[in-house]
Amino acid sequence: MIRTSKHNISNITNQVSLDFLDDTFDVYKKDLITCIDYIIDGVYPLKKRMSSKDLITENIKHSKYKRDIYIKASEIIRSQIKKSENKRYNKYKYIYSYMIKNHPDSSFAKTKFKDLNLKDIINTKYFTKPTISNISINLTNEFFNIETGYHFDNFVKIILPFFNDKGTRGLQIKVPLNYHRYSNKLKSKGFNLRNNIQIKKVNGDYYINLIWEKSVNIINNGTKTLGIDLGYKKLITTSEGNIIGDDMFNLYDNISKKKQGSKNFKQLLTHRDNLINFHVNNMDLTNVKTLIIEDLNNVKHKSKGKVYKKFTNKLQRWSYVKTISKFERICMEKGIELVKVSPAYTSQTCSSCGNIDKSSRKGEEYLCVSCGYEIDADINASVNIHDRGVYSLSNK
Repeated sequence: MIRTSKHNISNITNQVSLDFLDDTFDVYKKDLITCIDYIIDGVYPLKKRMSSKDLITENIKHSKYKRDIYIKASEIIRSQIKKSENKRYNKYKYIYSYMIKNHPDSSFAKTKFKDLNLKDIINTKYFTKPTISNISINLTNEFFNIETGYHFDNFVKIILPFFNDKGTRGLQIKVPLNYHRYSNKLKSKGFNLRNNIQIKKVNGDYYINLIWEKSVNIINNGTKTLGIDLGYKKLITTSEGNIIGDDMFNLYDNISKKKQGSKNFKQLLTHRDNLINFHVNNMDLTNVKTLIIEDLNNVKHKSKGKVYKKFTNKLQRWSYVKTISKFERICMEKGIELVKVSPAYTSQTCSSCGNIDKSSRKGEEYLCVSCGYEIDADINASVNIHDRGVYSLSNK
């Protein structure tokens, strides 16, 4: 089980060390941009890693930092390639649909997408060179050491990518570190620090992310399976008929009325996240062996164009990602099996007779047009999610 605690060090670090960090991030960013250019231009191959001897950097000579820059650059390029390929595929998907409908006998319509002789995605209009703003530097324990502090909880000794005057040894700085409530909570729960940290610079401030790990060996003696429907009006609805977090919609409404980025806007987002944590933490999962939830990837993207603008603005404030992430953590800590199923038609399907008809759902109520079964719409969906998960488990 992995957790991360974030620690702001800008206000407790001396100016000399901050200046060294400024210089480090400055040259690191310049060489990262250069490395990205080299990969795009074909100077470097796109691999998972390269030897530091084969890497040309303008500023950093330290071999470990050079390797780290290449790894980060290649990861950024791969991510951009994937996005670009998806963009091209969706474009061709639209073209295929048109050609099959209007020119079904054309050679294009009969050729599979994978068989098209397409250019390397980097050399197409679909690929956009990634821009670098906020960056992070990952360090293994060969380049940092955590020491006990006196006025602070700890000191982190960091080897920089600069050498002494003789060029024989890397320069070092000591950065103070204080634990906060969350990191102390991790320690009390038996989490131990891993041998790697991450240094980030965000809007001029420096942060150290500590990585914590704990072995999970939990025997779950639960016997029941629980289905959950996640929504923006009712945060959680269970297949047992329990509704949790039906106070969230008014909060989304208030957030949507605030100016994005304002102090009140940020405060309400924090309040939303705290409410999500509160509701999930206080769910009764006694005797639950398997929890079944919806796989809500791209829910906002798929909703685009299907709902009116005012509702879309509120939907954007529904943090289903945080809710699912919280459930993933809870299940890991309690040894509960988490199963994700497709949410398709769960709100239109009658949990009693199985008939699918979108006209059966009328707002918050579900009245089956086939068998007349009447039930809360979200409870109906959660029962369908439960049954779908049980079916998928039985067919493994």
